[in-house]
Amino acid sequence: MTLTGMETGAKGKKKRGVTRVMQGGQEFVTYPENSSFRLWYSDVAWRYETHVHTAVEIILTTEGVVEYTVEDRKYEVRKNQILIIPPHIPHATEMKDGSSRKLFLFEPEALLAMRDINDMNSYFSRIFYLHDGSETHDRVRELLLHAAEVYQKQGIMWNTVCNSDMMQIFALLGQEYLGSSRAAQAQRANSMETEIFTATIAYINAHYRDHLTLDDVAEFAGFSRYYFSRIFRKQTGSSFKDYLIQKRLQVATDLLIRTNASMREVAQESGFGSVVTFNRTFRESKNCTPTQFRSLYGEC
Repeated sequence: MTLTGMETGAKGKKKRGVTRVMQGGQEFVTYPENSSFRLWYSDVAWRYETHVHTAVEIILTTEGVVEYTVEDRKYEVRKNQILIIPPHIPHATEMKDGSSRKLFLFEPEALLAMRDINDMNSYFSRIFYLHDGSETHDRVRELLLHAAEVYQKQGIMWNTVCNSDMMQIFALLGQEYLGSSRAAQAQRANSMETEIFTATIAYINAHYRDHLTLDDVAEFAGFSRYYFSRIFRKQTGSSFKDYLIQKRLQVATDLLIRTNASMREVAQESGFGSVVTFNRTFRESKNCTPTQFRSLYGEC
């Protein structure tokens, strides 16, 4: 299914009819061409049911109140308050009457490439609710508004600038919340698993087109198959096989929506190896063929 929203586009114009692609509770976030950052704006009362995605989600309420349910906990995000939701965390949204919000979505891989941000990788699985008017809260809000302005204009290097703002936000959060000895001790205790996870995700994202196996990736991480499987499931909530399939499906979905590439080209670019395997896996996941999916959601 799709949900139609409103996006702020170039020169500040609001573009209606932009769709969010859903399959069950999984959202496949689509981004503007050659980017990994999206801004959604809404001022319409509505409810978005529980879903997950691979992107970091940041909500900045600009008027009224937006209610979030994240893992059975409710947050009433009021004007100028901020909620940051990590990837793979189930959440639902309800816009109240008279409310408006900016919603930022971006993939965290670029940030995790920074060595010192690797040290705070566990904070990509932590929810941040900024509502106290602190200096950090105000600065994060300023960075979000700057990213929104850059996104609206979409000038040269806008995607890089927006991701730079996100990097500054997480640097601020790291300085604020990693300074205590308790956080530092916990971080050191998890450093090995964090490094394994970060390196492994980067490796998968670079080689998902290849014939990757659990043994291959476990060997790359330097651990036994069993130990690596346990750490991977702990960090991602899924098995290596399922994660790899979802990564490939995400790439294939984006290609189907945004390009006119043939099914053979889509299968090869997304790492499925053959059209037969691609068609079978796609149908099992989405209950339709790639061709049917493109006819419904394709933009080209």
